[in-house]
Order: sequence, then C-alpha cells, then structure tokens
Amino acid sequence: METLAVVSQKGGPGKTTTAVNLAAGLSLSGADVVVVDVEPQAQAGAALGLRLNPSTLNLSLGLKLQMAAQGLPTTVEDIVIDRSEILGKWTNHGRLALLAAEQATMVNAQHILHAAGKAQAHVLRDLLSTLEDQFDYAILDTPPAVEALNAVALAASDYALTVCMPRHATVEGAVAMRATIQHVPGQTGDTKPKYLGAVLNMAKPISEWKDEEVEVRDLMVDAGLLPFVTDIREDGRISRSYDSGVPSVVGFARHACGKRYASLLREVLFRMESPQNEWEIALSASEMLEAKGASVV
Repeated sequence: METLAVVSQKGGPGKTTTAVNLAAGLSLSGADVVVVDVEPQAQAGAALGLRLNPSTLNLSLGLKLQMAAQGLPTTVEDIVIDRSEILGKWTNHGRLALLAAEQATMVNAQHILHAAGKAQAHVLRDLLSTLEDQFDYAILDTPPAVEALNAVALAASDYALTVCMPRHATVEGAVAMRATIQHVPGQTGDTKPKYLGAVLNMAKPISEWKDEEVEVRDLMVDAGLLPFVTDIREDGRISRSYDSGVPSVVGFARHACGKRYASLLREVLFRMESPQNEWEIALSASEMLEAKGASVV
C-alpha cells in the first residue's frame, strides 16, 4: 500500500477537496483506496458524505491514535468505513473507504502525541500497516499547521504534496511545509516521504489573472515548490460536491472541475513513479504571459 499525505501549513487552500478527489479518482480507475482523516475538523469524512456522531464515536481514528500512543495494542481494521456507494453509477471501480475523524477524540490524540514526542511518531504508520493487504493506496488529509498530528501523518507517508491558492501566505506556508517534509527522516528515523510538488487551487484562467496570482505563480516556481502543470480552477461545483458528499471527480466527471482533478491525478501518479528530472513543472506566470503575449488584468 502506497501512502500519500496532502499537507499545508495554512488552513483553507483546499487540502480536503484535493485529497478526496485524488482518492476517488484512484478508486474510479479500479484501485482500492482508504482516505485517512487526520484532521480534527473531520472534513474529509464530510466530503465523503459521513460525519461521526455520539453513537458512532467508537469509529473515530482519534481513539485508535490515543491507544497506540499509550502503548496499548490496537488495530484500525475494525473502524474502516466503506464509502464505495459514492461510486455506484460507475462500473469496474475499486473500493473507496474512510478512516474517520471526530474533533474531541482527535484533539485528545494530538495532546497525547505531543507529550510523547518523537518516540510515538510511528503510531499511524503502524496502524495503517494492518491495512497493507486490503488497499492499494492510503490518502491522508492532514490538519493545517506543523503539529503532532501532522508529524505522525508525514511519518506514515511514502509521498507528500502541498496545496497553495493565489495568496502569498499560502506559498510561504508551502515552503515551510516542504522544509518540514525534508526533515521527517531526522524526526522519525527510517521514514522519508518523497515530495511531489504543489497544487495551485482556486486558480483563475490566464485572461483573469491579477497581480497577486501572477506573483504567487512566479513564487511557486522560484521557491522550488515544483508546481503541477494542472491547476484547479475556482468553480462553484467543487463546493457543491463537498456539500453533497460526492467528490467532483465523480459527480462532475464530465465537467471542467472533474476533468482537472483527473488530470492532476495522472500527474501525481507519474511523479510517484518517476525521478524528479523527468517531471514536467508548471511554467511561471511571467513565462506563460510572455508566451501568449498577454498582460495582467
């Protein structure tokens, strides 16, 4: 099972929608995928049409993390929630499943993991290893900020990508997160996630670029964030997909937003399988504007 963490130091750039669309796209292609919601706000679960309530708290990943961090034997096999019904109208799809979060239990897990420090950085990796024979991929949605839950998510990951939006602060956060990814081996010993690049979310078409988006696109290249060629455009159907619990790559597969997530997935898979010198990196905004003979609005 290959594990991919979607990370960002800042809240709001679109980590959850990126994670669930990559996961659902993989499932549509026939892979068995589990989404791991490491976010106390439990947004990945909501994006897949499920929220835990007081009667189902026993299914929270937070409880399992608390037990593992305290050295108690446990597994996550009994809390896997199948969400393959989301893919129902499609044929030949794989399995789409969820390890769900809940705020209070995840916050408690965060406190325990913080107190435990590096000694327990491996707990999520160990829990996910019990699913090794059941799934092809695990996609991890992580909390914004560099904290204990982020650390255990990265320590469990083979790959990591980050998400920006056309705001300067998100680029700064992505640069900090890339540095964090590079330091994971020093924190966890034998784990070394491969950094895959940065996705630009909530982007505009070139005809609508303003100064800040041009500067952000240039910064993503200049800062070595290795931006993907496929950006995700601002589209109301993406938020509607979140509200409906059916990712855009499934519910709007024939529309622009669904096609862009499918294209992004192809790039992600290529980067996972290929050395960095073979990757196609997005051009800077200045290069694209020059090539088109265009100017900023």
